[in-house]
Amino acid sequence: MTDIARQEIEGRLNAHREILVSLLAAAMLGPETVSGLIRNLEQEMLPKDGAEDPGLTPSAGFASGAEKADEIRAILTTASERAEALRRIGA
Repeated sequence: MTDIARQEIEGRLNAHREILVSLLAAAMLGPETVSGLIRNLEQEMLPKDGAEDPGLTPSAGFASGAEKADEIRAILTTASERAEALRRIGA
């Protein structure tokens, strides 16, 4: 397994862990916390240091962080699309 593949897997796993922990915490606090949860996850997608271009070869820490952000973005996009579809069919 290459370093890039490990970084990708680590980033994705961290994203899933972050979303799972956030969902469980929101469930424990009550339904009114869900909008704050979504805002917090959207903040996770932003680069921490404001850097948009990490250079040609990003460090391992930045790469796994970028993978985490990409995975959270993909999950939130899919969830948003599903929620909209469910609204349209009245579910």
